[in-house]
Amino acid sequence: MARDVEHMARRLRRYLPGGEAITAVVPLSTGHSNETYLLDGLDRILRLPPSEEGLLPPYDMARQHAVLSAVGGWAAGPPVPRVFDLCTDPSVIGDPFFVMERLPGEAFEYEVPGWLATADAAVRDRVCAQWIGAVTAVHRGPAERMPAPAMTVRDEAEHWREVAREAEGPRLLLELLDDLGARPPLPSGPPTPVHGDPKHGNCLWDHGRLTALLDWEMAHVGEPLTDLGYVASFYDQGELSLATAGFELPGWWPRERLIEEWERATGRAARELVRYEVLGMCKIAAIIALGYQLFRTGRATDKRFEVWGTVVPPYVAAAARRAERS
Repeated sequence: MARDVEHMARRLRRYLPGGEAITAVVPLSTGHSNETYLLDGLDRILRLPPSEEGLLPPYDMARQHAVLSAVGGWAAGPPVPRVFDLCTDPSVIGDPFFVMERLPGEAFEYEVPGWLATADAAVRDRVCAQWIGAVTAVHRGPAERMPAPAMTVRDEAEHWREVAREAEGPRLLLELLDDLGARPPLPSGPPTPVHGDPKHGNCLWDHGRLTALLDWEMAHVGEPLTDLGYVASFYDQGELSLATAGFELPGWWPRERLIEEWERATGRAARELVRYEVLGMCKIAAIIALGYQLFRTGRATDKRFEVWGTVVPPYVAAAARRAERS
């Protein structure tokens, strides 16, 4: 993170109510988009846009704050951190930001944490039940109380097609997204709140208890099958599987159970789900292609992006093979 945390601490001590309690600003994670810091002493989390060009612009802190505030107010919504101060004045610490609750737990997606590796199958079953329960809680939420833009499946396909084009992604990726835009899969019903990135890696776990569903920057109102297809796309990718730690363990839900529980909880049918899975894979491929382009052109220095160039072609080929099943 290319930020002066001492300068940030001094400014935040003067700006935030109770800010004098801050003893340090401690970097936690850049993620692949927003940055998070611990406000030590205040015991809260600071959320900021990335300090260099990122993968998911625009980084609208006010909208993210509004989404978390709204979702946190739903009677049967998923667990999310409470949000506090919102600052849209970049002169305070260099960027707009907001402050949110610090919750216990850890996230995982590439490596199985020890508590899950040593757990029995029943614990892993409960992990999946909580994860998918949180996703379906989003889809059952009140669309009229979701302060996020409306987006159709066609809109999604066209958006990621433009991202892929700007990232100079493979022609096959553009063709897949062209087809999804021209022939979008059937909807499951009226639009609902959609998370946009509901992978298990965006869940916070406290030894098997889900404490938060995080990273709502792609939230919108639209077709909930885009979320289900995105999650289902992580199954059956063979050696190309990305961010699927835990999927191979006894007790983890298979794809069929995932779909069955989503349908039961939402009262909707997962029609044409494979095409929604292809859309999810194309979204991931477009983001990966953009990350590699940012690194290749010197607009980002995140070393993780450097290897993504080798991932894009086989991942797009896997998406094409899945499209053949639809």
